[in-house]
Amino acid sequence: MDKKTKRNIVIAVIFLVVLLVEPFWRPMMAAIKGEDATSGSSPAGEKITCTVGVSVQPALDNIDLMTEESLALLPESGWMLEPVEMTVSEGTTCLEVLQWACQEAEIPVVTSGEPPFVEAIGGLNNGDGGDVSGWTYTLNGEQLMVSAAIQTVQEGDEVVFSFACTWE
Repeated sequence: MDKKTKRNIVIAVIFLVVLLVEPFWRPMMAAIKGEDATSGSSPAGEKITCTVGVSVQPALDNIDLMTEESLALLPESGWMLEPVEMTVSEGTTCLEVLQWACQEAEIPVVTSGEPPFVEAIGGLNNGDGGDVSGWTYTLNGEQLMVSAAIQTVQEGDEVVFSFACTWE
């Protein structure tokens, strides 16, 4: 067997292993951590209350940077999701709170990457307000440079996702 054939077999085996393991990855990791596989939160965890909202006010403040298609997605109130109170388990991430609140409000959230980051909320995509535009978030008024998929919420926290058009 030549080198090229061996290499192709190795690549095929690796690809097959990834395809076989991927559907079971989250449940396996949740079981190892003692978490619920669907919510990612500990079933025995204490319940806490936090608030989450989705603001498009920065986009309204920079309307000249927005694409024509995205203008129709901007509510005049400045809120795609008015801040709502959520009761969640300890250990819940800012991203999970966003996803659950938006699911209840029937607002689609698109994420990508690992750890996941927000690509779009309610059809408003990163880049719709210029090259540097995209979704960011604050926790209790402080903008964090930690992934929302890693940052957990605590009792009384306020999480606001905003569509930033500039970084000034």
